[in-house]
Parts: sequence; C-alpha cells; structure tokens
Amino acid sequence: MKNKYLSIYLLAFASGFLSLALEVVWMRIVSFAGHSVPQAFSYTLALFLTGIAIGAWQGRKICRERRIFVNHELIGQYFGYAGCVDLVVLLVTYMSLFISNQSILAVAAIGILIATSVRGVVFPLVHHLGTEKTKSGRQISNVYFSNVVGSSLSPILIGFVLLDIFNTQQIYFAICVCSFLIAAWCTPSSRKLLFYSQIGLLICTLGLLWLPEKLFQALAKDVVGKNIYPITLIENKHGIIQVYYTDGTKVVYGANVYDGKFNIDFFNQNNRIDRAYFVPIMKPDAKNILVIGLSTGSWTRVLSMMPKLEKMTIVEINPDYVKEIAKHPEIAPLLQDERVNIIIDDGRKWVRKNVGQYDVIMMNTTYYWRAYGTNLLSQEFLNILKQHLHTNSMVLYNPTGSEDAFFTAKSVYPQVYDYNGMVVSSFQPIDKPNVDEIAQRLMNLQFPENQQVVFSAEQAKKAAEFFDKQPFHVYKHKENERLPEIIQDSNMITEYKYGKGLFSY
Repeated sequence: MKNKYLSIYLLAFASGFLSLALEVVWMRIVSFAGHSVPQAFSYTLALFLTGIAIGAWQGRKICRERRIFVNHELIGQYFGYAGCVDLVVLLVTYMSLFISNQSILAVAAIGILIATSVRGVVFPLVHHLGTEKTKSGRQISNVYFSNVVGSSLSPILIGFVLLDIFNTQQIYFAICVCSFLIAAWCTPSSRKLLFYSQIGLLICTLGLLWLPEKLFQALAKDVVGKNIYPITLIENKHGIIQVYYTDGTKVVYGANVYDGKFNIDFFNQNNRIDRAYFVPIMKPDAKNILVIGLSTGSWTRVLSMMPKLEKMTIVEINPDYVKEIAKHPEIAPLLQDERVNIIIDDGRKWVRKNVGQYDVIMMNTTYYWRAYGTNLLSQEFLNILKQHLHTNSMVLYNPTGSEDAFFTAKSVYPQVYDYNGMVVSSFQPIDKPNVDEIAQRLMNLQFPENQQVVFSAEQAKKAAEFFDKQPFHVYKHKENERLPEIIQDSNMITEYKYGKGLFSY
C-alpha cells in the first residue's frame, strides 16, 4: 500500500462506520422485538458499549503481545472475523424465533455482546499501527478523527437515507459484505488461501442481499394469532408497518404494536369505531378539524362524512400509511377528498411551527408506554394545542388506559370528560345530546364522494341507542387507585416510571 497513513485513516473510518451501523440495525431489531418501548435503546446501547469495551481490552492485549506483529493483514483478519460472527449471530437469532419468541431478547443480548466484542478489537489495532512510528499529537488525532467521522456518519446515512431504500436485513448483510471486502483488501495477494477465502465469503454474502426479508417476518409471527404472518410488511426510516388478515379484517400494527383496523362500519365495533363517530355527534357543525396520526385512515374517513366540514388537516409522520390506505376501497376516497390535506411531518413539530384554530383536534395516539408517547401526552404539548383552539373547540384522544393522561389534561383544560376511556377536553361544558338528536346527527352523515347517506333512519336510531348507553362523564380520579401525576417532557412517566418495560411480554 503506497500511502500507509491513508490506509490507516480509511480503516479507522471503516471501524467506526461499521460498528455504529451494526448498532443502528440491532437497535431496530431489539426495539421491534420489545414492542417499541424506550428501554430498548438503553438496553442495546449498554450491550453495544460493553462489547466494544471488551473488544478494546482484548485489542490492547494483542498490541502488547511481542509475538504478534500488528499489520494490515491482522486488522483485515479481524474485519473478516467480525463479518463471520455477524452472520452466525443473525442466523442463531433467527433460528431461536422458531423455538420461542420470548427468548429473542436474551439471544440478541448474547449475540450483540459477541459481535461487538470482535469489532471492538479492530480500532485498538488500527490505532497502534497508525501511531507506532509517529506518536505525535497530530497523528493520534488524525486516527481518532477518522474513527469519529465514520461513527458519526453511519447512523445519519443509515437512519435518514438507506432505510428508505433497503430493508434492515439487507443493511445487515451489507455490513458483512463491507467487512469481507475490507478483509480482502488488507490481505496480501501472496496469502492466496486467505485472500480467496475472503473473496468467497464476500461473494456468498453479496448474494444474501437478494434474499427475501425473513427476520422481521419471523418476529412478527404470532402477534395476532398462532402461526399468522403479516400479509404486508413495510419498512422505511420512520418504522415498520405490518398488515395482517384475521377474522375477515385487515389489522395494522406499527413496529409490532397494534395500530388499528381498516373498518368504518359502525355496527362492526372490532376497532371501537364509535370513538370516531363521537365527533360528528358532539360537534356536528365543525368546519375545521386537525388530526394528528393517520394510521389506517378509518377515523379520518368517518370525520370526512360530516356535511359541514370545510377543511381537515391530517399530520402523519410515516408516508407509507397513505400508500397502504390507497389499497383499501372503503378508506381510499379520503385521499381524493379536496377538503383533506395530508401532511407528512412530525405532529408535534408541525403544530408548534404552524398557526391556525380548529373546531376539533383529534389525536390518534398510540400506547402511552411506547417510546415518544410523552410527545403527545405531556402537559407541554397540550398547552401548545391550546393555542390552536377557540372557545368552543374540543380536543380528544385515546390515553390507552393511562390515568396520568387524564390528570394531565385536567391540569391544562377546565373541562375534561371521559368517553369510554377517551379523553375529551374543552374550555366550555359539553352536554351529551339525547337519543333523537344523536339519531338525527348520524342521519346527516354522508359519503363525500357520492353524497350517499351513511345511516338509514332505522340504523341511526339503533346507533343512537348504542351511544346513549355509553359512559360519558366528567373526569374524576378513581379513589382506590394511586394518585395520578402530571406527564411532562422532563419526567416521561408514562414511558419509564409507569411504562411497560422491555421484559413485560
């Protein structure tokens, strides 16, 4: 190699880049297996750093061993070892899923420790070789700088670009391919057996890039029923969407957690669609509605049936929900509705940056214990929403059983109600209409694409009787339960203190 130091910088860069790439991929796998709880991040990071520390300690021992000559070939061998170990770890993890899904976190933990320990050996060797003859501060900093640049660039490139092009499995195999490629590059042509072995592994692993996605399919099995796999599995940088077909209905999961069902039929309450119909019953004159979270589009499709609606703004972070909705005829007309504006963005960020007042704000929230759940349930965010409301506006969202979410809403809004577990907040008291009024408001609903009524008189009466029996009352803390606390951005109690945790499944 003509420029020894240039090759050292490239190896230092590759060491950091591939190590952090592996961390990003395992973070995604562990988070999916752990149902998107925030503890998945710290769990993976702790294993990753422990493995790197073990590897660095071993690398230090190698550098101090007089009998071992540290050179490019030795560094290349460890890149090759790392690629082989990564393949074995992934295979063992995949095979363990056919024994028990419950074992995945333990198996993954052992695999991450082993894989990162091997990769952790590389940088001490690179550093030793790069500074052995020139121990100046400049040379040492150059080696570290190259490593840090690789470590910094990797999560940015993978997290913001590559995951929109390739799936997680392909990126994992690409890490292995790069490892074997570097190993072959570092191996002298005189070491023919070793060189061609590296090339053989490189070619074989390259072929794995075209293998159909298997890992997340296996992880997603049995979520809705025994031996039921998702019929659709979509990956992008925002997450993973699974669609299952069971009991005659398509069920959607986001990152392995229930997200909704494709259903707008009021008399089929398999997704509690009455909560969407609650809006036209309580606010029949709403003209401007904001919805945070599109998901299956079932809720927003119901809201689009309101005849006096003039504009509905929907903010959804994952664009692939829109693509999936387009495949379902009962929801797809929502995408052609001129009154509907779908914005692909983070809900909280968008609300903070935009102005406007709404008659109704509906948040299609996920489970309170999931990572980033605080972003929509916190006192700070509810105060941001206040700026987008007028005197008679209404805010409603599903706290998914969190008493703290109700208590937090009460700290922000003077009127807080509980409709079948839904938080309903406003500045003014809300009166529940009688059965006849409910029936009339339901009869006014119509499909916007053809103006056909949604409910006949008989159906509206039946639905009104259903609503009349549903609990709707002013929120009051349940005396037999613990004292609720206010959810704040700084305490994240729904995710940590009162969250599910990583090993709750």
